[in-house]
Amino acid sequence: MKTPHSFSRNHLFWAVRFATAGVLLFAAAAMAFVAAKPSGLILSGKSGKTHQAINKFRQDRDQIAGNRRAMPGPETDHGPIGAAQEAYAHRAYPASDIPFKLTVNAQKAWANVMTMSQPSASPWTLVGPSTANFPDILTFSGAAYTTSGRITALAIGPTCTNGNCTLWVGAAGGGVWRTNKALSGSGPSWTFVSGSFATNAIGTLTYDSATSTLYAGTGEPNASGDSEAGFGIYKSTDNGNTWTHLAANTSVPLMATPCGDAPAYTGPAFDGRAISSIVVSGGTMYVGSTRAVRGVSSVTGGGVSLAPGLPPFGLWKSTDGGANFTLLNAEGICLNSLLEGDAGRIQSSFGSARGVNHIEFDPNYGANTTFYAAAFPRIDLTGGGGVWRSTDDGANFTQIKAALAPTNINDRTEFAVTTASGLTRMYVGDGNTGSPTAHVYRSDDVATGVPVFIDLTAAESPAGQSDNYCSGQCWYDNFVVTPAGHPDSVYVGGSFDYATVGFATNGRGVLYSTDAGASFTDMTWDSTTPPTPAGSCCQPNPVAPNGMHPDQHGFVVSPSNPGLFFDGSDGGLVRSSGSFADISSQCTTYRTTLSGNDLLLCQQLTTPSTCKGARRTMGRSKRLARR
Repeated sequence: MKTPHSFSRNHLFWAVRFATAGVLLFAAAAMAFVAAKPSGLILSGKSGKTHQAINKFRQDRDQIAGNRRAMPGPETDHGPIGAAQEAYAHRAYPASDIPFKLTVNAQKAWANVMTMSQPSASPWTLVGPSTANFPDILTFSGAAYTTSGRITALAIGPTCTNGNCTLWVGAAGGGVWRTNKALSGSGPSWTFVSGSFATNAIGTLTYDSATSTLYAGTGEPNASGDSEAGFGIYKSTDNGNTWTHLAANTSVPLMATPCGDAPAYTGPAFDGRAISSIVVSGGTMYVGSTRAVRGVSSVTGGGVSLAPGLPPFGLWKSTDGGANFTLLNAEGICLNSLLEGDAGRIQSSFGSARGVNHIEFDPNYGANTTFYAAAFPRIDLTGGGGVWRSTDDGANFTQIKAALAPTNINDRTEFAVTTASGLTRMYVGDGNTGSPTAHVYRSDDVATGVPVFIDLTAAESPAGQSDNYCSGQCWYDNFVVTPAGHPDSVYVGGSFDYATVGFATNGRGVLYSTDAGASFTDMTWDSTTPPTPAGSCCQPNPVAPNGMHPDQHGFVVSPSNPGLFFDGSDGGLVRSSGSFADISSQCTTYRTTLSGNDLLLCQQLTTPSTCKGARRTMGRSKRLARR
């Protein structure tokens, strides 16, 4: 789980991190003391001047690099970023950043190395491990499990049966992987298919069933301290065996901002940014891009997000299959007035501080020219964000759903559209860094006019089913999915805090409704093991061995069973069995102190009335890509 102030995974890791932090703080304090009093320790006659020079170097470097940290947001507000920023600043000095073209050059150099023939004598062979197995002592649940690292994107083929179910998985730092037997009871085998990519950071996966084409957008858009930027979009017409890198050329004119002009940009539209969403219809393609982070380490996190020479970000359109793109609804924004040129002044769709995070076609696209996009709020905090609609293929836009917290640049809106009673229905989930808490909404007619949204969270009885469903980090993990052909079914998910499991506040990573959001069932834990009393949180006994990780990102549903889903999180990939069992009796057997609304809430979250059976039996996928 990530929050603006910490994202520890369990108490053991907390202890390790506190101990490590103590050592690092002591070392840092000692370094600062020596730097402040360079003459206090004399190793030679020139030692004082040497230390003064080192101190001056650090001051100059930190002053330059410090401007990069002035941009507010989760990238710099949390996480073990100090060491990574130190390393980045050291490598960049005397410049303030490492130019993106040097990253491109490094990728080209590595590509040349890969073409060299291997020596015939004593070739290396992988001896293991082939899976990442966590022993029970290290887990909150008290059960050993197989993990993979952060899963950011999922795509599923048009057929999903026991012997034939193709699933593609995108990882934050592990590339794209494929299995053709995602429902294998013994654990599917996986093939790494993105070895030709210039990066392993994956932001989104889209499978176009009309053309049997898979698109992989690189660069993670989740705004954490280790959400590394990417190198554009790759396209495959053979299930990922071979790929083509889209040229994605663009030219964006100079635009005025409150702190000077944002220079014109000509070049690739997505290099150095993150791809959040891709939708395709024939030769028309819409792409969402976000600001992203550069210069990070996948181990330590940290980096910079404001650097010169990078393209604008937001909502892009191509009418030639991705050869060329146009930035839609763009305006100049001021990210940081202290930075010169396009490092601090840039063009962005909807004036957003972070970009566009989700796009979907209207279900009747083709017969109409309507699509929808969600953006982060404006950088000037005057509104924006929420959901936008275009009825003329991107020529004009109307905001149809305001952001829950339009003055918080971290407010993130996710949505899903479907057809119900001949009209376009939209489910919306919106949250930010905690206040106001995340809510779920629905409108039954969003394609035309002024849509009316129902606050499903506020209307719930008993209250509290979907409230705060992505806790205080909706900016990082937040999804809304409605299975095709099932307009009354909707999944929402994001994160939970282990300490809230069993209480009425939060503790529900994935929620499922089959009555159009009127009520929800908790999908976080399965029915195989009863939970411990509320608040015990894994001590002295497990909460439930078959449970999800708190942080959800990618989510897809089987095309043949709306109750069978695959969920990608910081902890890897899990899937449901698609069958349900009534466990509402646990509300009185294992929650003996519950009464009033809390008891009603527990029974609602575990009752068969919501989804024809309560919680599902969950299996785990194995041998995933590791970051």
